[in-house]
Amino acid sequence: GTRSLLQRLRSGGTVPRRYGGHEVNTDGGAVAGGRRPFPIVLPSETERTKLTLQREGLDVLRGIKGPIAPVVVIGPYRSGKSFLLNQMLGVSCGEGFGVGHTRKTETKGVWVWGEPMMVDGDEVNVVFVDTEGFEATGMSDAYDDRIFALSSIMSSVLVYNLPETVKEGDIEKLSFAVELAQEFYTRASAKGGGDGGGDGAFHAAVAGGGYEDDEEDDPVGADASQLASFLPRSLVWLIQRDFLEGSTVNQMVKDALRSVPNPSRDTHVDELNRIRESLRALAGNSTAFGLRQPHLERTKLCELRDDELEPAYVRQRDRLKGIIASSAKAKAHVDVPGSAPSLGGGGLMTGPALAALIERSVTALNEGDFPSAGNVVDSFNRDALERHMASYASAMDGVRLPVDEEALTSTHRLAAAKAMEGFRRDRFGRGAVTTAALRRKLGEMLEQRKEKNAFLSGKECETLATTCEEELVSLQTMRLPSLRKFDTSSKACEDRWSKRCVGPSRETYGARIKRSMARERSSFLQNYNARLLNGLLMLSIGGIVTFRFLYTSALGELVAWCLFISLEVGPKLYLGGDGMFESRWWTTAVQFWEVAVYNQLIDMDKFGPVLMCVALAALVYVRVRRCVQWLNGCCPCIVRNCCCTSLLGIPNARPKGKRKTDVSGRTRDLDV
Repeated sequence: GTRSLLQRLRSGGTVPRRYGGHEVNTDGGAVAGGRRPFPIVLPSETERTKLTLQREGLDVLRGIKGPIAPVVVIGPYRSGKSFLLNQMLGVSCGEGFGVGHTRKTETKGVWVWGEPMMVDGDEVNVVFVDTEGFEATGMSDAYDDRIFALSSIMSSVLVYNLPETVKEGDIEKLSFAVELAQEFYTRASAKGGGDGGGDGAFHAAVAGGGYEDDEEDDPVGADASQLASFLPRSLVWLIQRDFLEGSTVNQMVKDALRSVPNPSRDTHVDELNRIRESLRALAGNSTAFGLRQPHLERTKLCELRDDELEPAYVRQRDRLKGIIASSAKAKAHVDVPGSAPSLGGGGLMTGPALAALIERSVTALNEGDFPSAGNVVDSFNRDALERHMASYASAMDGVRLPVDEEALTSTHRLAAAKAMEGFRRDRFGRGAVTTAALRRKLGEMLEQRKEKNAFLSGKECETLATTCEEELVSLQTMRLPSLRKFDTSSKACEDRWSKRCVGPSRETYGARIKRSMARERSSFLQNYNARLLNGLLMLSIGGIVTFRFLYTSALGELVAWCLFISLEVGPKLYLGGDGMFESRWWTTAVQFWEVAVYNQLIDMDKFGPVLMCVALAALVYVRVRRCVQWLNGCCPCIVRNCCCTSLLGIPNARPKGKRKTDVSGRTRDLDV
């Protein structure tokens, strides 16, 4: 009332927003369950045909521990759904669900009673759910179908509340829920029944009206109890204001579901009969019940006590309570991405699991402008598809590229088989999102992986081949040519390339590297003998200069001259065999050369210049020393004043002087 609102404002709270006949909390604080209704979904304020999730109602469901069995009442607006729920709860209209007496719909969206009821003998939390009536003024068929489909998915007991009789439009509305059941439960009866009793018969009957799926898209290994989590366990046809005479309510429902004769093969009549055939499958676990009018003055029903209501109505109401209590069983827990595990539920639907199922269902129902059973199922299956595609991608990411295609294909087979098996286990019914779609997606991902592998393989092999070719080219300009060093370096380069170049480009670049090695070796051999010949000529000239000017040796100089003349004239006058380079003495000389310039101890191409500089320095030192010693013998006075006489092997010949003290007391040396 006004006083309670003023008290809430004075305490710093916010005024609850009223939606229809209910209060909606807008302060963003924590919501706890209580003896009042809470919204689960409301119409979207921007798109009136779609639904908006409400945290209040979802938090109430999450706070319910243990198995839960929602009793959802659906039907046309102004058919008495909210008043019926208040009667089931035993609360007044002011305390329970809002009841209106105008021509406008009172309830908007879907509301849940915040205090669950425990069924005697079963530890099951029964919650009552009120829904917005369909066919209200200003609401579209798409919005009604979304409310209807959500009610069917979340309910354990679906009470179809109808005024006075069953009309054709009522049958068409319910057919959407049946199509949803068929989509979720395609051929599931072939894999095993439900969880026993009439429930299994019900789902087997529903499945019988489903699609004939092929083996490719069959949800192999699907758990029937999990698929049944999307379906109401029980359906109650509740006929309000049952005052019409004639057949009983059960007979009226059976007659309404009987096929319509169609001798002219009219397509519209065929569609009506298809719907009736599907709905007759629900007879295995459905109940028809009639409820008389509580009182003639319907606008004052909320003000009347039980003893003021029609006695026959009170008796029927109490019987209906017993039917609903006996039918309220928790459904099996369904694995929805983001849902909490069924803790304390023994594999049955719990409050947190139901909240997650509602969230996912609303997201699926809001996809597209008009909801359909196939779209809803595809939305659920799309999550499973993406989840298993992610697991496949994770397994493929474990293979470091580049790699041999055989290893990549082997990993693909294992990862794809695991993804397909998991998708068949998690997939519901049939539709556009099939195992064939997953196989096609995995094939596309494999092709992308192969393209990336080929690119990285080509890049790596190209880098290795280019580096190897550059090394072979650099060997052409060795200061001291060595065929053994060329072959050793070439082999090391080939081994490095063979170890690191993997993938589809290996064969192509393998042929290239072999051609490069053969070409560079041939080029190296063409210059090898000529460079050795020139080197020997330079050596002979150096010997001539050395033995004539540095170390006078007639024999050494003669040998150097003979070597020079033979190397210079011999190749031009060589008369034996194929040539001088193929002769035995040249081959022997080459072998000695190879051992000298490249062996396990030293690489003369690297250390030769250093050793040559050291040898030249030693030679210069010896010659300078000998020259200085000769000069010292000729003119000692010149050499003795040099600072390096000791290094040059000249003794310090300065004579000892006599010391004499002058008159001033200072000492000085007297040179003699």
